[in-house]
Amino acid sequence: MSRQESILRQRAIINKLTRKPCTFEEIQDYLELQGEIASCDLYCSLRTFQRDVKKIDRLYEIKIAYDKSQKLYRLIEDGREAHSERLMESFDLYNAIKIGNSYGNNLIFENRKALGTEHMHGLLHAIKNGFEVSFTYHKFYDDTITTRTIQPAAIKEARNRWYLLGKDVKDNIFKSFGLDRIEGLEISRIKFERTADFDPSEDYEHSFGIINGTGEKAEKVELSFTPREGRYVKSLPLHNSQRLLRETKEETVFSYFIIPTYDFRQEILSYGDQVKVLKPGSLKNAILSNLKSALEAYR
Repeated sequence: MSRQESILRQRAIINKLTRKPCTFEEIQDYLELQGEIASCDLYCSLRTFQRDVKKIDRLYEIKIAYDKSQKLYRLIEDGREAHSERLMESFDLYNAIKIGNSYGNNLIFENRKALGTEHMHGLLHAIKNGFEVSFTYHKFYDDTITTRTIQPAAIKEARNRWYLLGKDVKDNIFKSFGLDRIEGLEISRIKFERTADFDPSEDYEHSFGIINGTGEKAEKVELSFTPREGRYVKSLPLHNSQRLLRETKEETVFSYFIIPTYDFRQEILSYGDQVKVLKPGSLKNAILSNLKSALEAYR
């Protein structure tokens, strides 16, 4: 059995038991069905299943236990972190693409520019070893081309794009660079000492998207959504600080502790009349000003 089939089977077991506890026979039936969908053999013996349970614990920090009284297997501990869940999602997508190729145009992708993920391996190597990198960079707003030498610190995802975070040696300022706009990446052997004045996770904790370093402070924000949009935002939070304050037939209100930067204001505006800023007054006025300007453009 191939490694790919083993990963597919383990992923299927996790999916099945995430929904509800199951008997081994129910798990076998589910594996057989998923195997038919993926055009491979995922059916397994009890011994193989027990080996998978141990691997799932080791690889994904998900513990599966057997309830003898009810003869059911259930998840008793789920230690999945964001990066491992994204890895599993990528594997699911990879297999969906393989299956989709056999079914014509059933899997439809957006027509967009590549994300620059081919640079990730090299950049992560440079970050780990403290090597400076250089590249040609195409700026987004004015399409100018510059050559940059950067001391890389981290790679961050923001709004379906990937960015390099690092210190520009030209002015010693930490900046962000879209991976899709990097060309000619070169990893030098010039070492640099990491400084304690920049912690990417901490620095972006209260940010939305990639804009940072504006000097603005995080503050409490309250947004009122229509019930329909509220359900969507509830299932896909705008920010990790999102908290549900109240949910009625008329509105769904969330609170955030966030820096209301330009990209966050643009996100609010994208919801049109389905959202209203309740707090703070400064953000409410900024959104109102944007809406008035938009209206003037149509007069």
